[in-house]
Amino acid sequence: MSAQAKPLSYMEKLSNEVFVYRPSEPTAPGSPKIIIIASWTNALDSHIAKYVDKHKELYPTSQLVLVKSYNKNFFDPKALAESPRPAVPVIRASFPDAPSSTAKPEIMIHIFSNGGSSNISSLYDVYAATAQEGEDPWLPPHVTVFDSAPGAQRLTNTAAFFKSTIPKSYRWVCMPFVYGVAAAWQVGWFLGLTKDWLAFWGSTHNTARGKREREIRRTYIYSEGDELIDYRDLEAQASEAGKLGFDVHLEKFDGSLHVAHARKDEARYWSAVQKTWSGFE
Repeated sequence: MSAQAKPLSYMEKLSNEVFVYRPSEPTAPGSPKIIIIASWTNALDSHIAKYVDKHKELYPTSQLVLVKSYNKNFFDPKALAESPRPAVPVIRASFPDAPSSTAKPEIMIHIFSNGGSSNISSLYDVYAATAQEGEDPWLPPHVTVFDSAPGAQRLTNTAAFFKSTIPKSYRWVCMPFVYGVAAAWQVGWFLGLTKDWLAFWGSTHNTARGKREREIRRTYIYSEGDELIDYRDLEAQASEAGKLGFDVHLEKFDGSLHVAHARKDEARYWSAVQKTWSGFE
């Protein structure tokens, strides 16, 4: 019996953060040329693969670009700014010229949690900053799926994030320390010593140059049961997007946990993803 292939083994590693899958067949009509999956912070390959594999199943002729998120980049603005850079040549190779029309999307962006939000926020900047003379500084026409994102800094959410980085067997023992760190982080924000990066990254999905012109539609998949993302912050960002003219759709699940909405109702989840691509009736 042959050994089982490792998750995501079919993807080519471009850096510690960026991986790409290039199918042998040309992109089929009606499919995305590229699907960009921006995973949540410190996600295991076995967990990421559930989403990447499903995209590969639904859109077998689409290129897949995975951008991973890690703590070391999440808390280092300079490192974060560089994380998605290896994805830029992959995108430009598929879109050498500026689009003649923005009526139809060419790319699907699938964002998970604040880790994914931060990497796509950085992608907007690095894509524009690396544009050479005659190259388009804006991402090609696209749709965006937000899974458990974006959020904003709150004491309970910050504590939940730090708790998630601790092995389960030690979590309750470490909770006083976790809340102490979260409280210090919150105080620093109130005093202006730190920035609410979560809200900042979220805002760029509404305000980045070219975003309004190039994004065709977006869907937010979320629930009130998410400990890391307060649904009120997400809905506020979605409301602001609607006011700015974005085509916004909300897919609110009942009781599902952080980045676990597909586990709650897989059929509903992937239907929302596919409709984000093809269009809502």
